[in-house]
Amino acid sequence: MREHKKISIVRLFNRWLKFLVVSAISLIMILVGCQSNPAIPSTNKGAISLDKTKATSATSNALTADLGFRPAANGFSFENYGKDSSIKNLSPVEMQRMFGNRVCATSGENCILTPPAQQWMEEVNKSMNGGHCEGMAALSMILYADKDKVSGFGNTPDLSLQGNEKLQREIAYWFATQYARPTATSEIKDKTPSELLDILLSTMKLNARIDETYTMGIYQAGFKGGHAITPYGVEDLSDGKYAVMVYDNNYPKIERKLEIDRNANTWKYNASTNPDEPESTYIGDAETKTLTLTPTPPRYERQACSFCDQEDQSKENDSDKTSATKGNAIASEPFNQIFLEGDADLLITNGNQKIGYENGKFVNNFSGATFVPIRSSDLWKDDEEPLYNIPVGVPFTINLQGNSKSNEKELTDVAMIGPGYDLAVEGIKVLSGQKDTIKFDASGRSLSYKPSNPEAPNILFGLSTKNDDYEFELDGVEIDAGGTISANLDTVKGRLGIKISDSVKEAKFNLMIGRIDDKIEQKFEGEDLTLVAGDTLYLDYAKWTGNGAKLTIELDKGSDGTIDDTATLEDKKK
Repeated sequence: MREHKKISIVRLFNRWLKFLVVSAISLIMILVGCQSNPAIPSTNKGAISLDKTKATSATSNALTADLGFRPAANGFSFENYGKDSSIKNLSPVEMQRMFGNRVCATSGENCILTPPAQQWMEEVNKSMNGGHCEGMAALSMILYADKDKVSGFGNTPDLSLQGNEKLQREIAYWFATQYARPTATSEIKDKTPSELLDILLSTMKLNARIDETYTMGIYQAGFKGGHAITPYGVEDLSDGKYAVMVYDNNYPKIERKLEIDRNANTWKYNASTNPDEPESTYIGDAETKTLTLTPTPPRYERQACSFCDQEDQSKENDSDKTSATKGNAIASEPFNQIFLEGDADLLITNGNQKIGYENGKFVNNFSGATFVPIRSSDLWKDDEEPLYNIPVGVPFTINLQGNSKSNEKELTDVAMIGPGYDLAVEGIKVLSGQKDTIKFDASGRSLSYKPSNPEAPNILFGLSTKNDDYEFELDGVEIDAGGTISANLDTVKGRLGIKISDSVKEAKFNLMIGRIDDKIEQKFEGEDLTLVAGDTLYLDYAKWTGNGAKLTIELDKGSDGTIDDTATLEDKKK
């Protein structure tokens, strides 16, 4: 279920070769420790000492502040990567490690994720299609500075990505921390460039503790094109100008500099040597807040599970040892997280309150709503939409807008994931100038979708309860431009209702249902269901008895509240 039609991304290779002439400066290799990490079981018994005192500057001038990290000695030898069918990202193992046992619908050693947890994992994995820079930036520093976290990976620059599933999943794990509290809320994004420089100057020193290290976030205007780099030193250029030395995972082994001007309180990072690519230059000042720092320690904590049922604490085991982190899940106000994957923009409204992109510019006056800019950029070709957090219980409407990059070849998904539920509209063919409307009920029980062009999206529901968990997928529901498809989950009657309105075309679609009890998952597949505009079709999921059994369906013609026909649907899976 939930097989996603992923977006292809053309990657640029070997671009870093352009820099070799200017960076042919001798480096002293820094050995990375290989000690036991309870979160990452070690299979390498050989120990490599961590000796940061031998680090020397590879720049032409002595550094004012210096962690001792060097890209060639401590960064990864491979460059930042996006979508790759051979690469593994998050799995239930990493989800359980990050959030604890509450993400599991089943008990015992075999963790089948709850539907909201599964959807959250899939959304985060899809966002890695644009790059893994956040995970690479964080993990490279962790492997350098924290002896307790270093395990049997080996010397960092010698590591290979291909065929190394352990490393692939580890990079994905640290990438995903940016989506959750406390990591997301710890990002220092309200400081000026000069204030961020002061933080680095005061903490960067040889043998610094891991809690004195940071990753750096840089963003294009409107918090697009987010990219993560690893700061490790500061060079005083005189006249109030400083160069922050960074490991940029888009350029393996190359020393790069982000410039900060104290007098103007500005910053600049030239991400390209080609002057014909101005979009690759990142700039900001005291007002833009597009330069940030994220401290490492919050990544070590148990991350808060915003999509777990807030009333059910029974699955959280105090003796849980699946997490690499310390402490218990932190308390936070419940909210619905809104994800977008694809070349489009979102504008979320509640009356006059707005958050998102309006006429291409980012706006935010939505009371109680927050956003998390996502850092995933692969060679600055990705415009990942921020993650939006909308307080639970607050009604809102999502406006899905095509932009200059939108085309019908790349499908767009929009999902809402809240405490114990998830809803999604996937496979939308968004065109430039298109404006669709999606309404997710704040309780997570209903949605409606009104496209401005003919569409055949997939509609997804997920529900986690104290008893059984359920997930539903309506695959390829056809609808005319200006029509509306609505779906409602009635948990009291145990049925899912689907209705098409203002559409001439008869909708045909396939159905998939999954039910997870404490031990196993059972699935039902139905094909070629039809629905005439104005009628409501009910799927009686609570009456379904399990694998191979028929599903009862009911039809309310005219949607007047009276059931006119009842039938049973064969399970095509058997």
